[in-house]
Amino acid sequence: MGIEDLEEERRYGEAAEARGKARVFETPVRALHMPPAVVVRTGTPVAAAVERMVAAGQGCVLVAGKDGRVAGIFTERDLLVRVVAKGLDPARTEIGTVMSEGPECLTLDDTLGYALHKMTVGSYRSVPVVDDDGRPMGVLTQQEGVKALAALFPVAVFNQPPRSFEQKPPRNQYGG
Repeated sequence: MGIEDLEEERRYGEAAEARGKARVFETPVRALHMPPAVVVRTGTPVAAAVERMVAAGQGCVLVAGKDGRVAGIFTERDLLVRVVAKGLDPARTEIGTVMSEGPECLTLDDTLGYALHKMTVGSYRSVPVVDDDGRPMGVLTQQEGVKALAALFPVAVFNQPPRSFEQKPPRNQYGG
């Protein structure tokens, strides 16, 4: 393989990476895997909401108001911080009193790039996805966002060399 071949391969790789980066911003949320939203009403006891979360294998429930629109979100973190740490009885505490009100939401037409930005800036692990009327359609999780990135950049993600646990990872711009 000559120098010209290596240079052409490098240019091809850079062009493919640029196309992949562009796709991140073009992929609509509707194209991503999202489990159906687990939805409860504001008067639901926390214990019942947690049972539904566990049964669905999800880390949150969306709380709908009387109009069916997303009024709040209740996460595993909320359970620990707002219920358990405060000694509240989950069977007697209504979810509407311990949920995060007015959560940031995504629409089905928002892009993956926008969704990841919103999740990063807001430190959200889960973001409700709503239809045009604000009714719950699903929940986008960080895990699904990472899976989507891995699908868009398989070479960069899956071709990492093995590393011993004794090796320290390279430092990045965030100090890690």
